[in-house]
Amino acid sequence: MRTPGRAARWGTTTAASAMLASYLVLAGPSSAPVREPFLPSAGTTYLCSGYAACVAAGYSDAGYGAANGTMYWRMYSGHNCTNYAAYRMIQAGMANTRPWTGEGNASHWGLYMASITDQTPNVGAIAWWGKYSNGAGSAGHVAYVERVVSADEIIVSEDAWGGTFHWRSITRSSGRWPTGFIHFVDRAAPTPNPTPTPTPTPTENVFTQTATPTVAAPLVVNTTVTATAGGWSPTPAENRWRWFADGVRIGEIVTPDLALTPDLVGKTLSMRVVAKADGYTTYVSPFYTLGPVLAGMVHPATPATLSGTPALGQVLTATPGTYDQPDAVPAYQWLRDGVAIAGATAATYQLAAEDVGRLVSVQVSGTKAQYAPAVETLSAPGKVTSPAVVTLTTKPARGRAIVRVRVSAVGKLPVTGKVLVRIGSWQREVRLSDGVVKVKVPMSRGTKKVRVRYLGSSVVPAAPKVVGTVQVG
Repeated sequence: MRTPGRAARWGTTTAASAMLASYLVLAGPSSAPVREPFLPSAGTTYLCSGYAACVAAGYSDAGYGAANGTMYWRMYSGHNCTNYAAYRMIQAGMANTRPWTGEGNASHWGLYMASITDQTPNVGAIAWWGKYSNGAGSAGHVAYVERVVSADEIIVSEDAWGGTFHWRSITRSSGRWPTGFIHFVDRAAPTPNPTPTPTPTPTENVFTQTATPTVAAPLVVNTTVTATAGGWSPTPAENRWRWFADGVRIGEIVTPDLALTPDLVGKTLSMRVVAKADGYTTYVSPFYTLGPVLAGMVHPATPATLSGTPALGQVLTATPGTYDQPDAVPAYQWLRDGVAIAGATAATYQLAAEDVGRLVSVQVSGTKAQYAPAVETLSAPGKVTSPAVVTLTTKPARGRAIVRVRVSAVGKLPVTGKVLVRIGSWQREVRLSDGVVKVKVPMSRGTKKVRVRYLGSSVVPAAPKVVGTVQVG
């Protein structure tokens, strides 16, 4: 029992590694918030990163890299998903006036434009993620649909606040599929009707396109690509295809197959699908932009490598291999649990507090103008660890030893695991609760030696023992 009026005397001992101390002095956490870009997962793949690197690899930025200093639809300029999406819509013929009254955060786009938002991906549509939806943050996210590979895979181009420009593919099963697709200019989504409407029948003499046509093969010269017709209601008696290069019709080809000849290299390929049947109005679909025809694909000759220890403050280094194209240039994008790390596009990356407990990897891309890049993903050998800081506190008491141990680690809260506590000849392994262990052990009077040692976890390694004393009255 504590004596009234007597001040309790606490003794404190702290152990931390010299590395951690200098890390905290030189690279302490910033007080400024960092807004990370939208994060992909294992079901998303970066095809390129950065305006110049993407253009060099044959993935267009539609000129935004040179025009991003301007605000479009009153969105903030620069690296910003909403400004980029607005720019693409203006390029497609819309006015530079925001088409709704209200906030401009990406999370609001599909809500304000609900009448033209649906679940159908379409080239030229805006892929929209609502607040905290499928990997988006509180501000949501928007991207431009460049290709529809299938009903379950799309390729988008996007920019990101605090990040950079990308092309990437997204699969429906990735957990990163858009909340919806906004059809500003590509194809208006049907306006919802409060009463049920009958399914179209042949007597209506009108075709309805129910699914987007796709081209699965990469657009590489000297290959043949094959397009689907998409979905239609009712089923047409005949479909025809019209192919275009930089907007100019490629001959009189009406088949789903197109041979990519050398004269098409560097040109943007697009197509339209025609539906026909007796008694029906011929339907010609919107343009579906497929992307530039590439001169080839870069292939790795020897693999890239990743070196370094996945521990707080350490530096990971990606070393490119060699490529079958001698003039291919490596590009880098570091990932945290599969999500791009804003601004981390160098060959090296210093591990920070945000990386602790996470798996850090890097995509190394061999890039060449008008060639599809060779993309290799290398992962660090395990999650990023952080050294333990063990603080031992003792309190004098009558008839018992009172010992308190706190274990902390930069970037890891709370620390889990067990602490081995020894007081004199008494010892026990005690599990941390919210990073703290507290023991009260009946003992005879005297000064008792206390030794504690954190036993470690998968993220915070075991720490050296900390020694102190406790006074038993």
